[in-house]
Amino acid sequence: MKRKQLDLIQLIIEQNKPVTGSEIAAVLDISPRTVKNYIKEINDTYDKNIIISSRNGYEINPNFDYSIIIDKDDNIIPQSFEERTFYIIKRLYSSHGNGVNIFELADELYIGYSTLKSIIAKMNRNFIMYNISFICDKNTLKIKGLEQDKRKLLSYVINEEAKNSYMNIDLLKNNFDNIDVYKLRDIIAKTYKEHNFYLNDFSCTNILLHLLIIIDRELSGNFILQGEHRIYFDNEDIEYFYNEIIEKLENTFKLKFNLYTKFEIFALLKSNVNFLDNKPTKILEIVGPDYLDLVNEYVEKINNIYMIDLSSPTFITPFCLHLKNLIYRASRKTFAKNPMTSTIRLNSPMVFEVAVFIALDLGNRFNFKLNEDETAFLAMHIGAEVERQQVNKNKITAILICPEYNGLSQMLANSLMINFGSQINLIACINDESELIRFDYYSLIITTIKLNKVYKGVQVAFISPLNIQSQFGTIQDAIIKNCEYYSNRKLKANFSNLFEKDLFFTDCDNYNDVQIIHMLCEKLVENNYVGKNYENYILEREAVAITCFGDITIPHSMEPKAYKTCISVAISKKGIQWKNNIVHVVFLLAINKADIKLFKCIYESLISLFEEESNIQAIRNCKDFKDFENTIYKFLKDKEEN
Repeated sequence: MKRKQLDLIQLIIEQNKPVTGSEIAAVLDISPRTVKNYIKEINDTYDKNIIISSRNGYEINPNFDYSIIIDKDDNIIPQSFEERTFYIIKRLYSSHGNGVNIFELADELYIGYSTLKSIIAKMNRNFIMYNISFICDKNTLKIKGLEQDKRKLLSYVINEEAKNSYMNIDLLKNNFDNIDVYKLRDIIAKTYKEHNFYLNDFSCTNILLHLLIIIDRELSGNFILQGEHRIYFDNEDIEYFYNEIIEKLENTFKLKFNLYTKFEIFALLKSNVNFLDNKPTKILEIVGPDYLDLVNEYVEKINNIYMIDLSSPTFITPFCLHLKNLIYRASRKTFAKNPMTSTIRLNSPMVFEVAVFIALDLGNRFNFKLNEDETAFLAMHIGAEVERQQVNKNKITAILICPEYNGLSQMLANSLMINFGSQINLIACINDESELIRFDYYSLIITTIKLNKVYKGVQVAFISPLNIQSQFGTIQDAIIKNCEYYSNRKLKANFSNLFEKDLFFTDCDNYNDVQIIHMLCEKLVENNYVGKNYENYILEREAVAITCFGDITIPHSMEPKAYKTCISVAISKKGIQWKNNIVHVVFLLAINKADIKLFKCIYESLISLFEEESNIQAIRNCKDFKDFENTIYKFLKDKEEN
């Protein structure tokens, strides 16, 4: 069965109501006619009306066990370029440097040799920013590049696969339809807020996911009957908070938790109430040394084999607890049913593969065999951590320095995260400047004490620990400066990959906006950096709203359609008529999907560099590409020093 056909079935299942052909076509990016053809092929394949139609749309036949299809289609043949690319990359990584026979790979993908060669050529263009190349050596395809660059590429593939697979509340609602998911979410969010504990969207949905599993198991009569049950509270605030959560859960869902389940909920909440407190000693108190050693062993192996970093306490603590309960269930042969197994296996095959690795190792160690449902639970932990890291990648890494006095530092940390949690990733709260040596990377320090050193590339916000709200402006200014610094560093580091002499043009005085776009896009097509339709994408974006910022303009497409990320430059001393504006510098962006995160940084950096009139004048006076390069580097250096 084609991947799109299986996606179509999955889409109808998840909607839990009739879906129109046009809705299916829009989601799967296919035509309504193709939707009809797929449905006919699916029904003909199994000689049954798996998908039935009505005036309201398409739905799954309630008398048909659709899991038969899901179970039979483990090895879906990749159809699109992206699916084939991801398949090839994962095959190369699993070969551990030995490479893959190119003819065997073509057979696996059900494509010809020449088609595979063209895919590989396109991959070399698409992933050039990762400094990675795919080469054929005596009919063996290999991946070449530095280890750190290979890890970045694999991280991109895993994140693309895991995207929206775990943290979608509607998906949880469809899979736990016997539980009021929205009511449970409100209990979590409101109770955290009432007790002044910071809880970001990721943590909220992560807790929601695990509580759904606990409640679902309890409602079906599956109870934890042994394990740790002694709970030690660090302070009265956490004790009141915990007791209130338990009371609300029991009353809302008509349950009575035993001591073991209460401990499981305590450990879950403890690992999310204050992530700054997840120190090894705390984890040991919750799960014990044996399980912590086992999880740390898995963390190391997964990092070495699959290049996924799971070393964060936000993963280790709940995963330790999960393994403890899993091993107990396995010893009694009472495995848990996971309603999300098919969804996880289909949407995130790489993450599921890592979970299979752990499942097989656990089976060998403890002499049991885990089923797919239990393996999917392992994948949920891994996928959730991958997504958490993805969310935090876009945030500023910050450290709070505040001497401890009567819970003051904790109160300040909570206030910062409640008000700036969408912008900063507060990785630690320390009491003294000397403790900064423990951390490899941070770009913002929020401190209540004067610092003795200057930290290059790090913004510092000096605040008083009292009346924090009146100092939000100081913190926000530091965040903005940090973002500018980061964007400029990205532009500087990627200059040679983004700009080329062949894509740089001066003396463009006799062009208008349409002519400039046409000329620049033609050059991109000649270099095989974009397709022939790229000019239409640019004009389509310009028709929505022009991209002028003072004397510069930055035309780009609505979506990342380029084969290779690059920037074409056109300069005019006289000025170019751009709709109702006059511009002197044109930066036409071509963005490849693999570099979409780079787009925001470069876009913001270019705008900030040309806010000053003197910078515009300097660029207008550039005679050639070398002059332009030196001028941009000077701008970036001046910004960094200021």
